[in-house]
Amino acid sequence: MKTHKLTEQLLKKEKALLDYRFLKVNKNFYLVKDTFWSKDFITTASSRFLTSFLAPENATVINLLTKAGFFLLGKTALDEFACGGTGLLATTGPLENPYHYQHIPGGSSSGSAILVAKGLVPFALGTDTGDSVRRPAAYCGIIGFKPSYGIISRYGLIPMATSLDTVGILAKEVKITKKVFSVIAQPDPNDLLTITKKKIIAFKPTKKIAILQGLEKYLQPKLNFFYQQILTNLKKKGYVIQKVFLPKKISENLQLTYLALFSSEFVSHLNSLQGITYGRKGTNSITKKRSDNLGKIVKERLLIGAYFLESQGDLIKAKQLRSLVVNWTKKIFQKHDFLVFPSPNGSAPHQDNFSAGFVNEHWSDNLLLLANLAGLPSINLPIGFIDSLPVSINLNCAYNQDNFLLNFAELLENNLIKEN
Repeated sequence: MKTHKLTEQLLKKEKALLDYRFLKVNKNFYLVKDTFWSKDFITTASSRFLTSFLAPENATVINLLTKAGFFLLGKTALDEFACGGTGLLATTGPLENPYHYQHIPGGSSSGSAILVAKGLVPFALGTDTGDSVRRPAAYCGIIGFKPSYGIISRYGLIPMATSLDTVGILAKEVKITKKVFSVIAQPDPNDLLTITKKKIIAFKPTKKIAILQGLEKYLQPKLNFFYQQILTNLKKKGYVIQKVFLPKKISENLQLTYLALFSSEFVSHLNSLQGITYGRKGTNSITKKRSDNLGKIVKERLLIGAYFLESQGDLIKAKQLRSLVVNWTKKIFQKHDFLVFPSPNGSAPHQDNFSAGFVNEHWSDNLLLLANLAGLPSINLPIGFIDSLPVSINLNCAYNQDNFLLNFAELLENNLIKEN
């Protein structure tokens, strides 16, 4: 029985990179976040509660990639049970930004982002429930793609929040992302969302791009410089840039809305984690097992989720806010091809800025949540460096227009960003 110990070692320090040259040559290797089931590797979700769980079968995406000739190398560490956006909260220890060890890599798909950024594999899979692929991709200087909700099967994935969970792709280039997406974006009878007919919003490309009014003043100055350069280059290519207003009710409640929805669903999913049929065994009570083996961030999310489930009025407000986001984005994409903004609003923060728990970020740093709440395709592209740390731009498109978005991202990657 294999474990993912090698992968954990690779994440620690460069000293364990014994297969580095071989991996650089073999472009068919890939990694997955340690929440995907696989028959050959233990699935732990980076938690002490799951130290020896060997899944009975592979996740659907792993089977699809295997059939296409790709080989799963191992699994990557994450913030425990995908809780936290820093990369510092895995039971195996905090992870480091590949560009500076004192800065965070972002979470929760941090391990996948780090190893792709280091060039060990051309791509890795993660999950994006609330920017968990795109934020670490941005902080680590790689491509991070969250497809439309329900396009890729989640069968064989430890669920966090069913109404938000999306399999995402982290890669060095957009063309690799496109290839992987074409392989894994398949209907799956084990995930009924993937076989539901997807409604494609009928619109012809207008070459109109929406940007958020007033966002510039919240960006790091050099990031804003890169951003404005890209907008200027787009105008030269014939695109019309139009400012749109993000309602205050949305901007000021993005993080709280996500937190209420995620945490309440998370409580329901982790009910199965009782150490009887699933999780750490033993004679202790379920409460004792959870107290001893779950980390602080997971306990925090469970408590918050329990609060929102008890306080139904607040949960109803969160669902109403989500509907507001869905309706606002629909209006945007009735008139525009893309919504473009830098996000996060700067480079990777220093580790000292974080303690266990979550961070109350400014709304300009939470914009990636728009795509999660509305179920839209969204992709991050690295566009430059600030003090040797990468920064990113984010592109969003209408639901089920994933290939349209990927083609636009490749255009930017191959032409406009290189002109920066």
